[in-house]
Amino acid sequence: MSTETQKHNLDLPNAFADLDPLIAFLGASREKAVEVDCSTVAVMPSRCLQLLLGAEQQWRSEGLGFSVTNINGGCRRSLTLLGLEPNRFEDEETV
Repeated sequence: MSTETQKHNLDLPNAFADLDPLIAFLGASREKAVEVDCSTVAVMPSRCLQLLLGAEQQWRSEGLGFSVTNINGGCRRSLTLLGLEPNRFEDEETV
């Protein structure tokens, strides 16, 4: 098992952006700590949030690090609209 954190820049310029790169990244990063950078997220669609929450739960249940970083204003607004605290991922302690 690798101790190096795998990083992915989540590029979501709109609510209809393709999630295949995120899905491929998560699939290829199994058994490794991951960091998802949201600095270029304009809007986070609900299906993306579902992926991140599910992945977070899976990684943490396996004792692996999982973090969502650089959550910008657009991403925070999306989290709020989807019923989550805008600092949802920031409050979670990473392993």
